[in-house]
Amino acid sequence: MKPQDGRARLGREYWVKAGLRALVDGGILAVRVEPLAREIGATKGSFYWHFKDLADLHQAMLELWEEVATHAITRAVRASGRDARGQLDLLIALASAPPGPTFGGAAIEPALRDWGRSDPRARAAVERVDRQRLADVQGFLRDAGLAEAEVTPNAHLIYAAVIGFETLRLTTAVDMHDGLRRLVSRLFGQGGG
Repeated sequence: MKPQDGRARLGREYWVKAGLRALVDGGILAVRVEPLAREIGATKGSFYWHFKDLADLHQAMLELWEEVATHAITRAVRASGRDARGQLDLLIALASAPPGPTFGGAAIEPALRDWGRSDPRARAAVERVDRQRLADVQGFLRDAGLAEAEVTPNAHLIYAAVIGFETLRLTTAVDMHDGLRRLVSRLFGQGGG
């Protein structure tokens, strides 16, 4: 995924996104300077201009994922101007959309979770994302009028469904949006059909 103009200066984000794609393709051991440089058409010197070392790149990868997959979605939903139920519908739509190939596609989330099984820093990032997403879903459910006693257990159910649908999407091409929409509709007594 090289920039359109080969002469353009490659910014830090090119390296980070290339790192995420390499993570999807081969796990964290595939995130190495020379292959990334070849992929984006840069030099090793460019890497060291932007990053102290691979650990610095790894941290930037985790930070970008946290921003794009959590905070940016919540900000977009809150800024949409929709009522509470409309915000919940938009949250479902945004959470259901697989990340583009620039970020590694639909396999990025499972790859990050896999990385978190063997790396304490990645595990901490996954835990932060999970806590933030659960808190966000709780807030959206609460705002949409779900009874307080139902908020936390149903946020857990919805988030478990998101993780499950992400995995199924890779192996069966399941329609994540429709499944989540039906689940949330049932919570509000609309049958989901």
